[in-house]
Amino acid sequence: MSKRKLKVISGATAVKSRRLTAVGMEDAPDDRKHQRPSSSSLTPSGDIGVIESITLKNFMCHHLLGPFQFGSNVNFIVGNNGSGKSAILTALIVGLGGKATVTNRGASLKDFVKTNENAADITIKLKNRGPDAYKRDVYGDCISIEHRIFSDGSRNCRLKSKSGQLISNKKEELTSILDHFNIQLDNPVSILNQEMSKQFLHSKSESDKYKFFMKATLLEQMRRDYVHIKLTKTVTRQQVERQEESLKDLKQEFLQKKERYEKLPSFSEIKVVLENLKKAMAWCLVRVHHCFFQNRAKHVFIINSKECVGKTEYSAQQKKISSLKEQLAELEKKCSQLNDEIKNKHQALYKGKEERDKLRYKNMIFAFTSIESNLSESPVYLQCSEMSPSRNIQVLYESKLRRKNQVLASRSNKLKRFGDHVPDLLGAIAEAYATGRFLKRPVGPIGACISLKDPMLAVAVECCLRSFMKAFCCDNYKDEAVLQELMSQYYPRGNRPQIIVSPFSEKVYNIHGRKAHNQEYPSVLDIITASSPVIINCLIDMRGIESILIIRVNKARRVMQQGRPPKNCREAFTVEGDQVYPNRYYTSDISMDEQLKLEAECAKHKRTLKILENKLKAHEDNIQAMRSDLSQREEELQEYVAKATEISPERQQVTRSPKSIDTEITRLQKKLKVYESNHGEHEHVVREYAEALTLYKEKTNQVRDLRRFIDRLDSIMSDRQCRYKTMRRSLSVRCKLYFNNFLIKMNCCGSMIFDHNNETLSISVTPPGREDNGASDMRSLSGGERSFSTVCFMLSLWEITESPFRCLDEFDVYMDMHNRRISLDLLLELSERQHLRQFIFVTPLTTRWRSS
Repeated sequence: MSKRKLKVISGATAVKSRRLTAVGMEDAPDDRKHQRPSSSSLTPSGDIGVIESITLKNFMCHHLLGPFQFGSNVNFIVGNNGSGKSAILTALIVGLGGKATVTNRGASLKDFVKTNENAADITIKLKNRGPDAYKRDVYGDCISIEHRIFSDGSRNCRLKSKSGQLISNKKEELTSILDHFNIQLDNPVSILNQEMSKQFLHSKSESDKYKFFMKATLLEQMRRDYVHIKLTKTVTRQQVERQEESLKDLKQEFLQKKERYEKLPSFSEIKVVLENLKKAMAWCLVRVHHCFFQNRAKHVFIINSKECVGKTEYSAQQKKISSLKEQLAELEKKCSQLNDEIKNKHQALYKGKEERDKLRYKNMIFAFTSIESNLSESPVYLQCSEMSPSRNIQVLYESKLRRKNQVLASRSNKLKRFGDHVPDLLGAIAEAYATGRFLKRPVGPIGACISLKDPMLAVAVECCLRSFMKAFCCDNYKDEAVLQELMSQYYPRGNRPQIIVSPFSEKVYNIHGRKAHNQEYPSVLDIITASSPVIINCLIDMRGIESILIIRVNKARRVMQQGRPPKNCREAFTVEGDQVYPNRYYTSDISMDEQLKLEAECAKHKRTLKILENKLKAHEDNIQAMRSDLSQREEELQEYVAKATEISPERQQVTRSPKSIDTEITRLQKKLKVYESNHGEHEHVVREYAEALTLYKEKTNQVRDLRRFIDRLDSIMSDRQCRYKTMRRSLSVRCKLYFNNFLIKMNCCGSMIFDHNNETLSISVTPPGREDNGASDMRSLSGGERSFSTVCFMLSLWEITESPFRCLDEFDVYMDMHNRRISLDLLLELSERQHLRQFIFVTPLTTRWRSS
C-alpha cells in the first residue's frame, strides 16, 4: 500500500449485493473490426482479458506502487491528489505496449522513468480462464506482461506464464494477445484518462464530439479502412489499365516469337544434314590418317633398308674427319712456328732500326753542336732531346704487340680487344651506378657499343674512329669525375681511355642538310648501328661521321681529288683503311697479320669438321625422329578412330575428300548463322516461345482475375458501405436512446443530434427546473452538470461497444454530491447489467453513498 493511502476497492465492497439481469448488445454487422462476442456469449466467470493486478516500480514520481489486485467487475481507485491514481491508468496503457502520446501525460517513454533512476518496471497480469482463453496450454490461467522502460526512451517486454516461465519477448505476440482480448488502448471508451475527459468537457466543437463518437465506436477506423481500400482499388484499376496496354505489346511479341517457332522445321533439317556431315568428316579424317600412316611406315622401311649404306658413308665421313684433324694439328704446329718467326723478325727489325737510328743520330750531333749552347736552356729543346728514333720504334713495336695480344685475348672475351682492364672497369661502373654514385650511367667503350651492317668495312671504320673506339661518354662532369676515379684503379695517368662529356639525349641528332650524300658510297653513319642514341650523337659531335664516306673500290682519288668532292663530304676512307682528303692521301698502317690469315684457315677447317659432325648427328636424329613420328602418327590414328567412334559409332564409308566435306560444312554453317541471326538459335527460339507463351497466359489471366476482383470488390464495397451506414445509424440511434434514458434518471431531458453528412454531433441538456428555458448545449452548463453529461455520454457508448475492461479517470471531479450519487448509481447499475465486464473508476472522493 502506498504511503499516500492509495486504495483499490473492488468486489463486494464496491458493488451492491443485488444482481441484475445482464443486458446484451444488439446484433451488429458481421464486418465490425475487432468485434468480440456479446456479454451473454462470454464465459460465465468473465475472467478473460480483465486485469488481475498491476505493479509499478520507479514509474513517474513513485518508487513503488502495488501490487494492486483488481476484481473482475467493479473497482474504485481512491486517493488524494498526487497519490498515484492516474499513474495506474497511464501505466496500464504503457505496460500494454501503448505509445507515450496516447496517455497525454508525456511526450516520450523516458518521461515516465523516475528522476535519477535508470529504468522503470511495469507488471500487468491479465486473466486467461475459460474456453476462449489465449494459448491456455502455454500461458495457463494468467498472462504476465512485464515492461521495462529505460531512461533513454527504449523499452523491452517479456511475456510470462502463470508459473513465471518466459514465453516470448516479441512485440507481435503482445499484439496478438491484445487482438484476441479485444483490448484497444487508444480507444477512449476503454480508457478515458483525465486529459481526454477534460478535453471533451471543455470542447466547444461539435465536430470534435462527432470524432470522439466515431473513434469510440471504431466507426472511424472502419471508415479509414474503407477509404484506404477504395484508394487501393483505384490505384489497382489504374495499374490494370496500364497492364492491359502493355498486354497488347506482349501479345505482339508473343505472336512474333510464335512465327519464328513455326519456321523451325527447315532449321532442324539443316542441322540434321550438318550432323551427318560431321560424322562423315570424322571417318574421312580416319581414312586420310590411315593412308598417311601406311606411307610413313613404307618410308621408314626404306630408310631402315638403307641403314647399312648409311653406316658405310658414316665411316667414310669419320675417316675424312680424322684426316682433317691431322691437317688441323699440322696447321697449329705451323702457326706456332710462324709466331716464333714473327717474334724473331720483330727483334731483328728492332735491332736493325736501332743501329740505323744511332748512326743517323751521330751524324746529327755535329749539326746541332753549334746551337746546343743557345738552346740548352729551352724547354722545347729539353723535350725534343728526350725523343729519339729508337724510342719511336720501341713505342711502335709495343703498340703492335699490344694489338696482337688484344686480338688473341678477345677470343675468350670480346671486351678485351679494347683493353685488358675493360671488363673489370665495366663491372666497377655497374656497381657504382647501382649504389647511386652516377647521375646517369656512363656509356662505353664506344667500339663495344656499335655494330656494322657490313662486316667487310670493319678496317675502314676502325681507321676512321681509332682512339674513339676505346672512349667513354658521360652526361655531366660530376659523373666524369667518378669515372676518372674508377679508371685510376686500372690505368696509369696519361694512358686512360678518353672521356667525352656531353648531355645525353634520347633521340639522334637531326642532321638533315649537313649529311654527306652519295648514291654509290655510304657514310660511316649509314653503316653503323648503336645500342644507344648517345653513341651516335657523340660520334657526330667528335668525329663528324655523317660527313665521312666509305669508298668500296679503288676510286678514292677520283672521287675526292679529281673534281669537286660529294656534297657535305670533308673526308673519306677506303675499304683498306686509307684516309683521303680533297688535297692529300694517307695510307693506313693497319695490316692483316699472317698468323691471323692461318688462324682463319684453321677455323675454317674446324667449322667444316663441325658441319660434318652435325650432318652425321642430324642423319641419326632424323632416323630416330622418323621412328618417333611413326609411333606418334599411330597414336594419333587411334585417337582419330576413338573420336570418330564417339561421334558416330557406326563406321562411315566415305569416298569424298576432307576438303569437299569441310566446304559443305562451312556452307551449311554460314547458312545456319544467317538463319540464326534472323531467327535466333533453335533452343533459344524454343525457349523464348515457351517463355513468351507462359508470360502471355499469366499476364492475361492476371489481368482477367484483377478485373474480376475489382468488379467483385466494387460489389462488396458497395454492400459494405450500405452496412457501414446502417451500422452508423444504428449505433447513433442506440447512443441517443441510452443517453436520454440516463438523463431521465436525474430528471433531466436533452437531445443528441447526429449530422453524418457534416460530421457533427450536437448535445443539449436541460437540467431540472430549467424546462421553461428550453434545451441548451453543454457550454452553458456548470462544471458538475457537464461532468454528469459526460458520464451519461460515456455510459451510452459503453452500452453499444465491446471491451473486456473500462477505465474512467476522475469522472466526478466537478460534480456536487447529489449528481455524484446519481452518477455512481448509474455506473453501478450498468456494471450489474454488464457483470462480465471489468470497470475501473478513479476518484479522489469517498466511495460511500446511500442506496436508492
